Amino acid sequence: MDFETVRARLRALGRLAAFRGGELLCVAGEDSDEVLLIETGSVKVVLPGKNGVDSILGFYGPGAVLGEMGVLSGTRRSATIMARTGGHAVHVDGTRFLALADEDPEVLRFVTDLLRQRLSLADRRQEYRASMDVPARLARQLLDLARELGEPAGPGFVVRGVTQAELAQLVTASPKSVEHAVALLRQDGVLVTDRRYYQIVDADALERKLADPGWRPGG
Repeated sequence: MDFETVRARLRALGRLAAFRGGELLCVAGEDSDEVLLIETGSVKVVLPGKNGVDSILGFYGPGAVLGEMGVLSGTRRSATIMARTGGHAVHVDGTRFLALADEDPEVLRFVTDLLRQRLSLADRRQEYRASMDVPARLARQLLDLARELGEPAGPGFVVRGVTQAELAQLVTASPKSVEHAVALLRQDGVLVTDRRYYQIVDADALERKLADPGWRPGG
């Protein structure tokens, strides 16, 4: 069974419901009682900070499965899932998901693959924080985000609907630092911006700049 078949089984078990932009689909600290399959629209996963400063763990679109680890481990939600746009999600009751996981090893393999992807993403973000200043870190995260959820635009991508506050949470930096970083990337000609609009002019060219240890945005 391939992973799309697993998603089809989740659809058969769950109920489809619409969500609105800004709606909380689950909240950190609540019981882990269901698994979500995003069908349309996009959401963000937000980790509450101990110092009151939240961080964004990732943005997710159609096909993403979320909340499965809390259900499998029987622990409370560790993060909040908030809708970025309107859309639809399949809600699968936790007991049904556990029964499916018990009867079908492919589901556990699917979950293991998801966990591996998220650990890899977390490792990359840790590496970015350790080795890059805020402008380069922002360029790297925007490029990763654009390749996952952006719209192709010539040799680059367009990312819509993301605020500078969200970018600050994504790269773990202050909004002021991100504002300055955006200005430097615009100055370098790698980024064009408008309100909640970020266009990476040439993705391959930016990748080459990021691979150059001597590159400093605005330098």
